Amino acid sequence: MCKIICLLLTLLSLAGQAAAVTPTEESLTFQIVRTAGEEVLWESPVKPGDYFTIDYRHSSDNTPVHDLFQIGSDGLIVLIEESYRWYGAGLESHPDVGKTDFTGEWTRVRLHRPFPRFLLRVGKVANHVLTLHGRDVPLLSIARGGDSIWIRATKSVNRK
Repeated sequence: MCKIICLLLTLLSLAGQAAAVTPTEESLTFQIVRTAGEEVLWESPVKPGDYFTIDYRHSSDNTPVHDLFQIGSDGLIVLIEESYRWYGAGLESHPDVGKTDFTGEWTRVRLHRPFPRFLLRVGKVANHVLTLHGRDVPLLSIARGGDSIWIRATKSVNRK
């Protein structure tokens, strides 16, 4: 009888331990990272399908630019659209790049350009402002002008 009770107690103990192990769920964390040393400067949870924007002024042409990005299901950063009032060097303009709309005050170039991480040099003149979930993050508030940064979405594991 003692063996049966000991066996039952052992089984109950193991069942309790199994219940204590929680399943995990993968989620994404949006990060702005200084490339030198991989220092995380700012982060926020995101979900696939979330959008963010970067607004800035083209440093030599003083062109206002608005870039729209989306978080892909695989964590890729996808450039969806680049809009500007007039063309400046380095902006999307080639007819093979995407669908370009010249109507209205802004030139809009619709794209689907995925990046595993998006490289950006923080501009002293450009005054880049990243907006995610309605929160504006002026890049000069977290990095120095001239710093090289990555913008990425990394997978993280959360316990349920």
